[in-house]
Amino acid sequence: MGSGTSVARYAHITLGKAGSQWVRDVLSDPDIFSLQKGLRLIPPFRGGEYGIAEFAKEPPGTFASPIFHVRYDGWKHFAAPEDRCITVLRDPRDSIVSWAFSLAYSHVTEEHVRIIRPTLLALDLRGKLEIAMYTFWESSAAQRSWAGKPETESELVLRYEEIVRDQRAAFRRMLDFYGWSVPEEVLLRVIDRLSFETRSGRKRGEKQEFSHYRNGVAGDWKNYFDRDLAQRFEEACPSLLVDLGYETSDRWWEACPERLDILSGGALDADGNAGELAQKCEILERQVKELTEAFDDAAHLAERLLGGHA
Repeated sequence: MGSGTSVARYAHITLGKAGSQWVRDVLSDPDIFSLQKGLRLIPPFRGGEYGIAEFAKEPPGTFASPIFHVRYDGWKHFAAPEDRCITVLRDPRDSIVSWAFSLAYSHVTEEHVRIIRPTLLALDLRGKLEIAMYTFWESSAAQRSWAGKPETESELVLRYEEIVRDQRAAFRRMLDFYGWSVPEEVLLRVIDRLSFETRSGRKRGEKQEFSHYRNGVAGDWKNYFDRDLAQRFEEACPSLLVDLGYETSDRWWEACPERLDILSGGALDADGNAGELAQKCEILERQVKELTEAFDDAAHLAERLLGGHA
């Protein structure tokens, strides 16, 4: 670890549906985290209860991941000079699509999600995306505040897309920024164990709309944004995509198709079927989560046992 480890605190800042669990799981994996002597891990909080103000109260040597919806000026206000943060951004349109499917079908069954899930299931896909778009709008200012920020000794801003494109290089860059020493073979093993392919059993791009690991690729928004949705997003978040570097013109929406038939499907009857399916989704989500965790634990134990006999 770097020379500032004894006094530094480490934050992973992000927005919903920007690989937050994936990044957290890799950086806090026991094979990586156990090598960083003197560090303590703040477990994830449900519902975004843990914020930058709580992080500022933590003792030196704390790693908190993820912390959601933190503006750049908020970070600068609360951070000590020795603190370091990695901020992961994502194309808002992909975040919106991912959030729409997660809320309706696959997100962990938190109480506030259970409030709206039956209603979402009764909406067609356009309606689901409109709800997700409004939800994103409330946090768009936080994402915009990090646009164009250069790397410093205290801040590193990464795009989800570049992490997906070259996982080894991106996670190595994160570790080096934090000053954490991790052998290359350990990093590669953790990345492989926590990859989309291993966790989902599918290749990136092979969709399963009911899975928490739905798609795993960038640019999927193009399959769901027609011209109307795209224009309304641009009007609600003017120049956001240009500021973030995802578009070169505010009139990007004009290139979107005028009509997408897929947007009119996906609605369930509002006579109780939606609520029933919502309950089934919750049960299946719990079962999948439990099986995934059991598989990860078994794989991790096997690696340790095999390593001990090597």
